[in-house]
Amino acid sequence: MSLSPGKKRIFIKWYLENFDTDKREMVWLLEYVMKRDYLLNHIHFVFEAHLCPRSIIISNNKKEKRPFRFYKDHVVTTDVDKAFHDIRLNPEETLYVEIVFDGVRQSYEYAEVLEDNPYLPEDYYLQNEDYVLLENIIDDSTRHSKINYLKNKIDQALDLGDIESFNKWSEELNNLRESKK
Repeated sequence: MSLSPGKKRIFIKWYLENFDTDKREMVWLLEYVMKRDYLLNHIHFVFEAHLCPRSIIISNNKKEKRPFRFYKDHVVTTDVDKAFHDIRLNPEETLYVEIVFDGVRQSYEYAEVLEDNPYLPEDYYLQNEDYVLLENIIDDSTRHSKINYLKNKIDQALDLGDIESFNKWSEELNNLRESKK
């Protein structure tokens, strides 16, 4: 989904009016970007911008040791001027921006401009416990399907009067049930 430069401009203006930044250069950079539609067309607001090949993370959290980070390929800098020059010299390159502030996940304003991060792995937010839970769900589902399959085979054997098949499928069903215990 491509957002209009106007929506992005409104968000940046809202952010600058409502949050303080530690470095005045960060304000200048945002104001520079805000005034240029051709740049706004190539900017995407995302979460986890550090995973993107070219990105900026701005934080107004006072505990943050690096309130500004610019990522390009595998290089990271906290120098706002370097980011500014890269943006100015490469206006056609896509830039992913993450702005971190208190309540960002609940912010309607940020949600209005937020886009999916194409570099975010599908399982990025999963914990080890989630993988165990998913594996258990898959195992239970597979087991349940196998039980239904065996019950159908037993029913078919009964319908056909095939005692040998009935015994075979019944034994397999009993073994499957026992293995769960």
